Amino acid sequence: MDNLVPHNIDVMHTERNFMENVLSTILGIVGKSKDHLNARRDLKEMGIRKALHPTLMASGKERILPAKFTMSKDEKLVCCKVLKNIKLPDGIASNISKCVHLEERNIWGLKSHDHHILMQLLLPLAIRKALLKDIVKVLIELTNFFRQLCSKVNHINDLEHIQDRITVILCHLERIFPSYFFDIMEHLPIHLAEEALLAGAIQFRWMYPIERYLCTLKKYVRNRAQPEASIAKGYLMEECMNFCTRYLDDVETKSNRPKRNFDGSNDEGRATRKGVNITLDRVTWTQCHRYVLMNTDVVQPFIDMHMTELCVKFPRYGYHQLQSVHNDTFHTWFKTHVEEQLNAGNSNFSEVIKTLAMGPNPRGRSFKAYMINGFHFRTKAFETSRTTQNSGVMLRAKTTSYASRKDRNPIAGEIIYYGVLKNIIQVHYSNRIKFVMFNCDWVDNQRGKMEDDFKFTLVNFDHLMYRDNQMSDEPFIFASQAEQVFYSNDPVEPKWHVVLKMSRRDNYDVYSSLDQEDSYSSQTLDDNIPIRDEDNAWVREDVVVDGAIDLGQDEEVAENDETY
Repeated sequence: MDNLVPHNIDVMHTERNFMENVLSTILGIVGKSKDHLNARRDLKEMGIRKALHPTLMASGKERILPAKFTMSKDEKLVCCKVLKNIKLPDGIASNISKCVHLEERNIWGLKSHDHHILMQLLLPLAIRKALLKDIVKVLIELTNFFRQLCSKVNHINDLEHIQDRITVILCHLERIFPSYFFDIMEHLPIHLAEEALLAGAIQFRWMYPIERYLCTLKKYVRNRAQPEASIAKGYLMEECMNFCTRYLDDVETKSNRPKRNFDGSNDEGRATRKGVNITLDRVTWTQCHRYVLMNTDVVQPFIDMHMTELCVKFPRYGYHQLQSVHNDTFHTWFKTHVEEQLNAGNSNFSEVIKTLAMGPNPRGRSFKAYMINGFHFRTKAFETSRTTQNSGVMLRAKTTSYASRKDRNPIAGEIIYYGVLKNIIQVHYSNRIKFVMFNCDWVDNQRGKMEDDFKFTLVNFDHLMYRDNQMSDEPFIFASQAEQVFYSNDPVEPKWHVVLKMSRRDNYDVYSSLDQEDSYSSQTLDDNIPIRDEDNAWVREDVVVDGAIDLGQDEEVAENDETY
């Protein structure tokens, strides 16, 4: 056969239906759950998983026991609260919290893209404290499969790996959920990775753009008696307008409208709102100036010169003491050194060195929102009343670490810091030399950061690196260094927040060497599920309501159902 892909499987519908089946089954949604009396009767007829077979009671009704994936009412509430309270970054999804109903412990009204976001981001957050650990691991790897499949960058090795793993994942799911759970949609993922290897990225083959365009065509209908003619006329008018807009370069039209997170097409980014003039206090001025000097390449020779002088001046000091003195005194030493050399006529410095040595203007500019590198950042105070979260900041810092103060063998490596954006300040050294700085509350990596059993990174904002706003603190970074993350409150430990990294919009990172996945996405399951009883059936004995086994449905529904 010449056609290696005779039928293109739509990832959008496959992912949506898979997600809907999983969510309905673990929440026990009546009418949508795949775990019900008929499903248990199928198990009995096939003679498998005897512990889950329905039993006949004295009243003549059949009783079914809750499986391991069945949530109690409290666990359902925990799962729904995570989705109800989470704030996502602007533009990543609709307001999913409107579809979550805590009183009914249910979710409805989700769109196809909402299921996409749930499958790839939110499902692991919702179930990590509501289901058993072994079931959570299986579902996390399922979400990782779809996230890798839908990634903007996919290498052949990545696709071959998930093609091997999806077989194991589905085998694990078959040992957890009843056989009634598996319709055709649960078997289609077997072919998705192979199709991606043959036909390329799934973004060019799924139904999202087609569905959106069908919605556009429906809006052209003005005469419901002649819908086809209305669509044809509307399409013709749209094409004529598009042709005309090709010649309107100085007017904003649909064809030349800037992107959602348009950052000015430069390394400096742009502010989305008009800023206000501020006067920098002495502490803020020093913190900004010191960070600019320490992270500017043209100043590096002077940094090495200053450290050499300190080693000669304080021969008994260790590295940590020398570094502390260096951070406190370098900016003043740098200014004095440049002035002395210029007065003596011994050196000809560039205008950049002269300008940086004088320090920034005491008057700066403050912003509430800023776009850079494809990210839209907002300060924490500005987004308090908003339903989105754009204040999370992540910094990848290349630094030298020591095991202790007596350690003389430093190890160079990359350390990731997490924080919340407090303020956005633009400092002016001259009309041509300006820097946009992010002032953040940074979490202490020693006390306020940990990793859970599922390799999620959690942070605690009660443990910050800087609290008293001292002159020696380093709360500022360049705006160009910031990456965006968002935080989800842990439902059991409210002081801890789960960290999720935000991907850049549009064409950013297409050729980046950075990992496109979050840290927990590398998790790989064992080939065997460690917990199972003699009958290979997962039965819960802790889900009890008023002395009776609860299937995850309300008592009133169970009593009124004639099949019970």
